[in-house]
Parts: sequence; C-alpha cells; structure tokens
Amino acid sequence: MKNTTTRRLALSALGLSALPMSMFAHAQGAPKSPLNLLAGNKGSTSAMYPHFFKTSLVNVSQLDINYISSAPGQMQLQLLSGALHVSGYGALGIAEANLKDADIQMFAPLNLSHASWIVRGDSPYRSLQDLKGKRVATLPINTDTVRQAELTCALHGLDLKKDFQLSYGPALVSMALFERGDVDAIIAIEPNSTRLIAKGAREIAKVRDLWSSATKQDTLFLVGHAARKSWLDKNPEAARIVAKAYLDVNRAIIRDPAIVKAPQYLEALGIPASETAAIDMLPRRIADVTAAKWDASVFRNLELQLDLGLKHGLISAKPPAPIYNDQILKS
Repeated sequence: MKNTTTRRLALSALGLSALPMSMFAHAQGAPKSPLNLLAGNKGSTSAMYPHFFKTSLVNVSQLDINYISSAPGQMQLQLLSGALHVSGYGALGIAEANLKDADIQMFAPLNLSHASWIVRGDSPYRSLQDLKGKRVATLPINTDTVRQAELTCALHGLDLKKDFQLSYGPALVSMALFERGDVDAIIAIEPNSTRLIAKGAREIAKVRDLWSSATKQDTLFLVGHAARKSWLDKNPEAARIVAKAYLDVNRAIIRDPAIVKAPQYLEALGIPASETAAIDMLPRRIADVTAAKWDASVFRNLELQLDLGLKHGLISAKPPAPIYNDQILKS
C-alpha cells in the first residue's frame, strides 16, 4: 500500500496521476507468451512465414516466438510430441491422430491443396491411368499431401499404394529422384511443382482438380494451423494472435501475389534468382493455393474429406470431437 501511494505521489508531481497504473505496467513490458512455432525448411511455402512475421503486416509483439525447423511429415510428429505448439495439419491426419487419443484441432487456415502429378516434358504419359505400375516419387507417407493423393485416386477408381510404385521422401529428395530420371513421375508440392514446370516438365493432374471433378467442390482444403486442444484452452489469446497473423499474411499474398518475389521470400522458397521462368509463374500459383477463409464453407470441406476418407478406408472412423475450432478465429 505504501509503495503504491508513493508511486502515485511521484506520478502526481509529473502531472500523470490521472493515468491508470495498468498503462505503466504495460509500458514496463508485460510478459510475453512463449510459442514454439513451425518454421518450414527451406524450399517450402511455410518457410516464408517467419520472414512475414518480421514485417508490419502482422503484430506478434506479445508472443515470444521460438521458430523450430520442420517439414511435411515431421511437423505433425513434432506437434504430437509437444516440441511444437502450433503446426500445419490436415483433416485426415488429425482424424487419424485423434482416433489414437491425441487432441489436435485446426484453428486457422494455411494452404489449399497444392500437389500436382508431374511428368517430364518428353514423357509418353498423359494421365494417371497411364502411370499405373510406374515409379512415382512423393512426400513421406504420413503427410496430408499423400493422404489427399490417396483419397482423390480412390475417388477415380485407383489405389495409390497398389497401382503405383511409390518412393516416399522429403520434397527435395523426391525432386532429385525425378530430375535424375529415377522415377517416371512425381507428386510435387509448391514451390517445387512451379520450378519443375518452368524447366519444361508437364503437369498432368492437380490433386485439387481430381477432387473437384469427383465431388463438384470448388476447392480442396489441405492444411490449417493446428494445436493441441489442451494448449488452445490454456492459451486462447496467444492462439488468437498467431491465427490472426497467419490470416493477415495469407490475405496479403492473395491481395498482392507479387510480394512473394521479394528476395527474402525467394530465398526461403529455395528459388535461385537464375530461375526467372519459375519466379514469373510463382506469384499466381502461390496465391491460388493460399487459404484465407475460416468459415462454414471450410468446415464443410473438412467434414466431406472425413466422410469420403471413411468411405474409402483411409480412416477407420470419424473422431467423436470436432477436428477444428471455430471460436479462436472468425474470418
């Protein structure tokens, strides 16, 4: 009490006594919320976000962010282990994890499907049916990209794991296999699909187009930002801040796609300045797969993925609890 009175007298002498004490406590520096956050490895779209978070597009000043490098397949395991507080995760992956007693929920958008089936420019193969029995490189088996490739194959009467000779591995490893000629095709993600096409490879199918032709849905939501429900319940304000930051970045990319051509973003994407054709193509292709909605249309898309995943045997059941949180962020 004495300390408070003394402080008020001192403030009165400065003519500041009418200001609330909370303002001075905030000015002295309120404690920041610690956050272990995904930083995608170089060569992935998620590698751009730590750079965006340093700009005036977002305000994450209330967070003490520790960026942790990761990649598709690895980042899901890091979230489950607790090494990451927030990471990318898709509907089928969350369902599989939560059926094994995890408590993961999506709470903000990240990407729409951006996987493409690609063959070399001189390849005789023109369709997925042509590739039956052929060697195909793709991402690790536990990624949402592979799960959606499997689902969309099933929607078109194909079995991804039986009808193709798959080579699983990190994105850049798969890309190297393709460029060396060790495989006949690749299921590539951005920005690698753009880089390959710019060099003369041919895109014979997009996973999202396969989905759309089978379901009559315009889009296929790939991954959202996700966390353990227990973490979201304990840290709603930190979750809200980071969710809004991701949404603001995504909206900025859609509003001005050329922003991704800035040197720091090209460096994060692993695209050298010499690949001018890829750089020219990149803005529109990245903007087209950037998700900036978190509403009922997204939730219906996620539920349909679960329904069809169950129908075609990708998951054994639908989780009893929702896989998404619609309260942290409302777009």
